Amino acid sequence: MPAPKTLRAVADDEVAEPAEPQSVSQAAKSGSHRALLVSMRDRIADAVAHPACPPRDLASLTKRLQDIAKEIESIDARAKDDSSGRLRELEAALRATNPDHPLLTGMIDDRFDASAI
Repeated sequence: MPAPKTLRAVADDEVAEPAEPQSVSQAAKSGSHRALLVSMRDRIADAVAHPACPPRDLASLTKRLQDIAKEIESIDARAKDDSSGRLRELEAALRATNPDHPLLTGMIDDRFDASAI
């Protein structure tokens, strides 16, 4: 029986090891839309690159491959643009310059009041 993997702290500059490629069925069962797209992309790329790929299928497979690649890029771009990290950075900067700022102490009431209109 193999030894269980243990968790450890990682350094800030440490990069995760790439995961093993999943089959389409494994990715579908995982519930991750991105993992499913990646496995479909890899499967279609293998089919397109195979010399026995029928020419009648090549155009539609190539088009689908491009569509999947664009969708993966958009998922990655959305993950990269996660604004919550930026919000924490701004809050930390404000706290460093003015720890008693009303935004940090909860003194600003920004609830909408329709009667004020």
